Amino acid sequence: MLKGLYIASSSMLAKQHQLAIISNNLANASTAGFKRDEGIEQSFPEVLISRIEEGRKAGDIGSMSTGVSLEETYTDFRQGYLKHTGNKLDVALEGDGFFVIETPAGLRYTRNGNFTLNQQGQIVTQQGYPVRGERGPLQTITGREIKIDGNGRLHLGNLRGDRFLIVDFPDKSQLEKIGDNLYSSRTAGEQLTAGYRLRQGYLESSNVKTLQEMVRMIEVNRIFEANQKVIKSLDSTLDKAVNSVGRVG
Repeated sequence: MLKGLYIASSSMLAKQHQLAIISNNLANASTAGFKRDEGIEQSFPEVLISRIEEGRKAGDIGSMSTGVSLEETYTDFRQGYLKHTGNKLDVALEGDGFFVIETPAGLRYTRNGNFTLNQQGQIVTQQGYPVRGERGPLQTITGREIKIDGNGRLHLGNLRGDRFLIVDFPDKSQLEKIGDNLYSSRTAGEQLTAGYRLRQGYLESSNVKTLQEMVRMIEVNRIFEANQKVIKSLDSTLDKAVNSVGRVG
């Protein structure tokens, strides 16, 4: 009976983490370049069940799971659809790669191309972090029209500017979300990539499918509630076993 309590409670903890992941996906469904997360559950090692007769082991009768846990969380990096905005500083990445961003904590990476200009004429994120080109922060010239071609080259009027620095990672599992739609890399595994095209005046939408996430949330919540009922039932049974069974009237 106590074992049943442990199994049900471990499932509740796993589902609680799943609900947090799904809630975060839904909260960022309209965030440009956001990539949804998914939790992977794994059962604890199964234990062998034996039959005991007259104080001795009489034989094995099978195995039993001892619960479940959330093993890891992974990020789904599939492409989101491109949404036209008409803003000349909105840039969508179509294909592989990440923009490189300079932050006080070092280089970070993002798929969010919702950029703006700072007072120095540099292309920056909405948080004010400079976007890296191949020769440093991307610089514009006041009064000159900004055009960005498919290869990421800046054209400032009749002048050619720097080019967006786009990198990719052979093992994206090494990327970690750190907030503000930015990623950090646990290893120095970034490399230049040519498998992309930039689209000026577009933004990549998140790859969160709202309806799918809502259905998933309902499923996880029902499993959570079912485990609550199991624990309540077992607790009631234990209460009777302790306080009622064997009581001398």
